[in-house]
Amino acid sequence: MSPSDDARPATPVRPGFIAAYTLAQIGAFVSFMPLLQVLLPLKAEAIDPANKALLLSQVAFYGALVASIANLLAGAISDRTTSRFGRRKPWMVVGAVGAAGAYLLIMSARTPLALIGGVLLFQLTFNLMFSALVAVLPDRVPDAQKGRVAAFLSLGNPIGTMAGAVLIGGLLVTELTRYIAIALVLLLTLAPFVLALDDKPLAADARPPFRLGAFIAALWVDPRRHPDFAFAWLGRFLVLVALSLVQGYMLYFLQDALGYSRLFPGHRAEEGLAILTTVSTVSNVTFALLGGILSDRLKRRKLFAAGAALTIGLAMLIFSLTPSWPVMLAAYVLLGCGAGCFYAVDIALVTQVLPSQRDAGKDLGVLNLANTLPQALAPMLAVVALGPSHMDFRAFFIVAALLAMAGGLAILPIRGVR
Repeated sequence: MSPSDDARPATPVRPGFIAAYTLAQIGAFVSFMPLLQVLLPLKAEAIDPANKALLLSQVAFYGALVASIANLLAGAISDRTTSRFGRRKPWMVVGAVGAAGAYLLIMSARTPLALIGGVLLFQLTFNLMFSALVAVLPDRVPDAQKGRVAAFLSLGNPIGTMAGAVLIGGLLVTELTRYIAIALVLLLTLAPFVLALDDKPLAADARPPFRLGAFIAALWVDPRRHPDFAFAWLGRFLVLVALSLVQGYMLYFLQDALGYSRLFPGHRAEEGLAILTTVSTVSNVTFALLGGILSDRLKRRKLFAAGAALTIGLAMLIFSLTPSWPVMLAAYVLLGCGAGCFYAVDIALVTQVLPSQRDAGKDLGVLNLANTLPQALAPMLAVVALGPSHMDFRAFFIVAALLAMAGGLAILPIRGVR
């Protein structure tokens, strides 16, 4: 059985809550994914064209380390916040405003050090906001609705990524308008959810104690006591390392390996990435909804999550062949099928095996290491897999495929959830 306690929610959430929550999630990804996929690669190329892949790896590595620490602390802090505005809402606001300011620093960066500094500030503030946002799921959504709500929340990734890619890669061409756009999207989509959220204040006498030594020790979740959580963490980690590799370096693949500008003279690789992201979004959204709803009805999570991870790996094997543009389009549709189902079902699975409902923010912070550490590991793997020339994309995608498939297999030993 998955861990439970008296804090587990029982009241069903309404459609209005789900809609506002989904909008906030989409806005977060619109502001985040274009930064990783387009804006940072372009900024690294502008600062150091000859070593753009190496600089991007450094920026992503240091940013991911800060994101990991920030998310852990943010979860514990919001668990213990006794503000009259609630536990989660204050940190959503502070984090979103700080992230919007960090975009300006990244945009104005002209040296590697300045770029790294801007990204560190962004990761600190964005994860402060996002940790509180994610913690609302176990706070408010009962187990019987988790798959359905998680399916809608998982739309944030494909729709946010697509909207950001179209906005940044196609509609907006100046750097200033691009950064202003993602900052406004973040603030305006989060506002309705924050204003409507019934985030009950935590009584001072109910606040869990906080001691730094105990907090650090609590970050270790003993896999012998909580094996289901450990397997869920490992599976998520491996799949997200694979996805981080693809998301971070696909623009360079289109530029340097596929030769998008040579295939389509007068068009930029950013436009090609926007097209790929758009076509994958249809399959992503469809399979996110199907996977989440069916996993609720059939009360089976593992089969959907593991199958989705294997599908992701298959798409990456196709990428390793440096296929023609039509085959790339088809492979991206396949990637969307796998990623959509995985994101929807896996988060529902994970929230059912949390070690403690009362410390959900902290435990989700530990879980989020499976999101942020891949962003640190992926750049190091990329430098090795791409080889001295930074051009060996065949080995690069084979490594990504093997990681995704291993992640799917790691989910199967979970016992507390079918």
